[in-house]
Amino acid sequence: MTVLQPFTNTMKTPDYTLHTLSSGMRLAHKRVAGTRLVHCGFVIGAGSRNDGENPGLAHCLEHMLFKGTNRRKTVHVLNYLEVVGGEMNAFTTKELTAIYATVQARHYGRATDILCDVTFNSNIPQTELDKEKKVIADEISMYLDTPDENIYDEFQEQVFGAHPLAHNILGSIDSLKNISRKDILQFTEKHYTPENMVFVVVGNISAEKAIYYAERFMPDLSNRNWEAKQNHHFSYKPSSALEKTDFSGAYTIMGIPAYPEKHPKRWPLLLLNNLLGGPGLNSRLNLGIREKYGYTYHVESGYQSYQDAGLFHCYLSCDARYVHKSTALIQKELKKLREVKLGVRQLSSARKQFQGQIVMADENRSSLLVHIGKGILRHGRAETLPEVLQRIEKITASDILEVANEILQENRFSYRTFLPS
Repeated sequence: MTVLQPFTNTMKTPDYTLHTLSSGMRLAHKRVAGTRLVHCGFVIGAGSRNDGENPGLAHCLEHMLFKGTNRRKTVHVLNYLEVVGGEMNAFTTKELTAIYATVQARHYGRATDILCDVTFNSNIPQTELDKEKKVIADEISMYLDTPDENIYDEFQEQVFGAHPLAHNILGSIDSLKNISRKDILQFTEKHYTPENMVFVVVGNISAEKAIYYAERFMPDLSNRNWEAKQNHHFSYKPSSALEKTDFSGAYTIMGIPAYPEKHPKRWPLLLLNNLLGGPGLNSRLNLGIREKYGYTYHVESGYQSYQDAGLFHCYLSCDARYVHKSTALIQKELKKLREVKLGVRQLSSARKQFQGQIVMADENRSSLLVHIGKGILRHGRAETLPEVLQRIEKITASDILEVANEILQENRFSYRTFLPS
């Protein structure tokens, strides 16, 4: 029988417990009753913006983590959780990598074992790297055939220019060819360090158990030295681009640089975005373009904040003959946000809808895992759900009007359009 030792060096918040392991790694634990599952994994402060001279490097590394370790062959890595009904996965974003697993709570130790092994002991076999590059090249080809993803990535390159956020996460076929085993190993040594990682556990297990197994399987990382990343500034100039494509429909995106992650006006812009073109069918863009005129099947707006930059955009797909009419209608809605302050009922409804969406998202435990890890990496702590809801409750109609006039200036938008050839 395993005896769990008392733990120290722990900070408790109303929402989770943050503990520093002997390796220097931080472990965040959130107890969730009423479930038989546990979600656990690493959130790492490195993504495609850290690729340097090798676009696609962080994403390629994510693939290679599952291709064998010093202890296990590929088939053993892939089978280790599957045989007990669990699953392991990973993803890469512009600024983060997440490597995580979901298992029954009684298999938490098994999940921690394999996660630590693939994250720190992957041996990146050259034969596997050669094979996986073919897989990633196929992924890139599929992405190029997906216009809604393709146009967004090209638009980011257009807006961000020489900034590290510009290139897409997958890289290109040419840049992929240049990635070597040495590049991948150097990337992990530089970025997979205790200061730049958080191990997060969300599920129905005790903090003592979470910490015990993390201590048991976490390696000594004292030889890895992390250097804090420098923020980058970029010079923005509005631009427009039109491409003739083989796609049967037309796609257009318009956008503008916006607030970075720590900006105090980020939350009013998030609420504005949700009202304008968020996931709700009652968004202004959906009602004003799709439902009223039938011009488009899909129209949305989005706001993504990064450490040192942000991007607000509006996107739609439609028949080529409706592109200009739809773009004009989007600008009409943006103008309304700049000129007309929300009424009391409109503001209350917008708040409640956004809060409700966030509460539902909180039920996705894998997303919650990433939220906690990202918050600790960026700010030293993750905001709790009540704190987030309170932030939204404090947003005023004047806040939204001010943000609309500050960000949504019509003459500063950039455009990119795909038209069928």
